[in-house]
Amino acid sequence: MKIFFLILGIVITTTTSFGQQNCEIIKNYGDFIKIRKEKHLDQEFLVSDVVATKGDYCYSKALNANLDYFNYLLTNYYSMRLTYQDLLKITDTVVLQKTFIDSLQKDSLFNAVMTEYFATTIEKKLPKDTVSMDSLMNIAVKYFAILRLNQDGDYMGKVCTGMNLLQKSEKNKRPQLGAFCFSSIMKNYQGTEFNMYDEFVKAIKELYKVNLGDDRDEILLRAQGGMFLLMRNNKNLRKMLISEYEMKKEFLPFVLIH
Repeated sequence: MKIFFLILGIVITTTTSFGQQNCEIIKNYGDFIKIRKEKHLDQEFLVSDVVATKGDYCYSKALNANLDYFNYLLTNYYSMRLTYQDLLKITDTVVLQKTFIDSLQKDSLFNAVMTEYFATTIEKKLPKDTVSMDSLMNIAVKYFAILRLNQDGDYMGKVCTGMNLLQKSEKNKRPQLGAFCFSSIMKNYQGTEFNMYDEFVKAIKELYKVNLGDDRDEILLRAQGGMFLLMRNNKNLRKMLISEYEMKKEFLPFVLIH
């Protein structure tokens, strides 16, 4: 919050100090990152989530408006300083939460992507990147995957499978762009204005119109490349990303040129 004019110097100093304290994002992970144990068929597993903060922090508005964005960063950029099995052995829920947060606070990779986000959008210590629409689409198409062929030779695909295709096709992962594309596609997976599931199905139907060969491995590679190009030219995907950007650009660490 900005205060104009020199009305009360003490109030200004106090307000600024309070804001700086609450912007120490790494120290506040426990406010919005939670971990819990769940069980299915007698098998225990861990679930970690970014949840809405109830506190009055400098980052509260940005965080609460972009939960899927930060869940993506947590899922893909927490390098597991403690192994999954180490955490799973902890029975006390309070100890589990504290141990998990302590591990996150020591995780240089996760801290780097979180610090980058808040330094550009909230604290404004760093300038925002300038991103072209072509660059954004290049990342977005990687979340539309042809995973395999079934026994009948049909394409088996999925939307938003994680980072597998990004890891195989991009040297520079660009975490912030990946988080934006992923969260935008998920939000509009079966939306009323933009339905990314329908667009994906349409693209698969287009693939069937071209004979991609006889070797299953080669067909899979060609089909995935074809899917990238089809989604790259998908007007609704492009419109959706622009729409999401315009709605959330205040809280995004890049400027989109489109």
